Amino acid sequence: MDSKNPDKRKQKLESLKKELAEYREANALLRQSELNYRNLVENVVEAALVAQDRFCTYANSSAEDLFGYSQEELASKPLTDFIHDEDKDRALAGHAESQKGGNLPELAPIRIVNKTGIPIWVALKRNRISWNGRPALLCMMTDITKRKQAEKKYQHVLESRFEGFMLLDENRVISDVNKALLKMSGYAGHDFIGHPVEKFFDKASVDFYSASPDHMSFEALFRAQDGREVPVLFNRSTLRDHTGRTTGYMYFLTDLTELKITQEELKKAEQQYRNMYHNAVQGMLQSRLSGELIRVNPAFARILGYDSVAETLSLKEGAKAFYFSLEDRNRMIQALKKNGTIANYELQLKRKDGKPVWILANFRYIATDGGDAIIEGILVDHTEKKILEEELRRDKKKFRELSIHDNLTGLYNTRYLYQTLNKLIEASTQAQKPFSLVFMDMDNFKHVVDTYGHLNGSQALKEVANTIKKCINKPCFGVAYGGDEFVVVLPEVDKMQARDHVEQIREKMKQTAYLTKTGHDVRLGASFGVATFPDDAGTREDLLALADQAMFHVKQTGKGDIGIIMEPTGGTSHDT
Repeated sequence: MDSKNPDKRKQKLESLKKELAEYREANALLRQSELNYRNLVENVVEAALVAQDRFCTYANSSAEDLFGYSQEELASKPLTDFIHDEDKDRALAGHAESQKGGNLPELAPIRIVNKTGIPIWVALKRNRISWNGRPALLCMMTDITKRKQAEKKYQHVLESRFEGFMLLDENRVISDVNKALLKMSGYAGHDFIGHPVEKFFDKASVDFYSASPDHMSFEALFRAQDGREVPVLFNRSTLRDHTGRTTGYMYFLTDLTELKITQEELKKAEQQYRNMYHNAVQGMLQSRLSGELIRVNPAFARILGYDSVAETLSLKEGAKAFYFSLEDRNRMIQALKKNGTIANYELQLKRKDGKPVWILANFRYIATDGGDAIIEGILVDHTEKKILEEELRRDKKKFRELSIHDNLTGLYNTRYLYQTLNKLIEASTQAQKPFSLVFMDMDNFKHVVDTYGHLNGSQALKEVANTIKKCINKPCFGVAYGGDEFVVVLPEVDKMQARDHVEQIREKMKQTAYLTKTGHDVRLGASFGVATFPDDAGTREDLLALADQAMFHVKQTGKGDIGIIMEPTGGTSHDT
């Protein structure tokens, strides 16, 4: 009946056309989504690989760099063959857990062994995905070897301390403790980990000494495992990243039980006071406002590096001998006069051998009829804490430097390149000034590796990187782009000026003999491609692509030249 009705046939035809168009649109979106996903995985900084049936079916370039193997080599053996022997059982247990369904927990750090046999610590995250129509695991790995080495050093420092220690995350949840705290409290490590710090002390007993945005000290009753309430001095320091964001806290806990008992005994009898005074761990002193020392205890002499109490009291300068600058003492005295007492006042004093020692001072000011007031108080040596804080700050700075530099050449890495190009495009746009980018690829470098070996090949790349550094000055910088490729970024340099810069690099390479320290005389050359913002491209990706295209054109037409994008045609010319 429909075949005899032209209108209905036309309606059906239009409907089919619409369905076909919708199908094609959905298919195109699906292909684009897959392409975007692949690009994301390929360009992500973390190493990524896909595992099916315990074999690697895909690895991005970062994974190949991390392991030192190609994707084909990674796929040739079970993944457990690339895992350190001591961690294989744990890795297999994790694989078995992944077969049960449900959420995949993040594995504790494990070690892999790269192609050179060197173990590398990695943080491993896994997610279930579908790969080529079959279930698979997407494994994301981050190299944390440097962090593990720093943690080992940090643990050694902490375990050597007599004070208790807690490391907290930004939510004040405990993530690490030392043995001294376990001994002090009677708890095991797992009793602390994952719990808020407030669980272990009586909030009603808190007595603040001082507070600042980054440091805070307070006393509180600590709840020991056997039910005892131990008076403890909490010294808290705030950890911040380079942006100022709080990333965690360090707590140093000093058992004040002895000090509290001593303070009570002082009220009872002078004899008991003297026993405490001579046996206390904390340094104690009494001096006149003029600096004359009246008495000190052995701990005070020991903290300042003197052999005895008598030697300390014999100092002609008195208390003034302990200061690098008398301005520090004057400021402390002004605060003491104003408030009558100061608590946990931080001072840097000078030992007998001239070395600095950091102390926390608790002083009180006593006026006398004679006019020369008396200062008395207790000093706690916290030099080790200051050293630890400084080491942690240095480690953070070192880690930041490592994160943007290439380990082999010392040049910047691609992570720094991409971040800086975005900023440079914005700054150049506002200032209406150009900048140029040079893509550089070594000529016949495979022959160098085949002839002299991989180690000499790596050494040659380091020496070429040094050549680049000698030919450019800040704000220009070089980047190890990958393999035997380099990128040179030239801020506020137009196309013709960029050509002059490249010519300097090319001539310097011609004049340089490489690998001479290993007994060789190797001459190296390279092909170059130049692109300029905004003349040639307006985005980071397009600028890199055009410079690469100009370099590739040189590679195809003779090598060793400088390829330059020519406007307005978009074509490429090259100089010899």
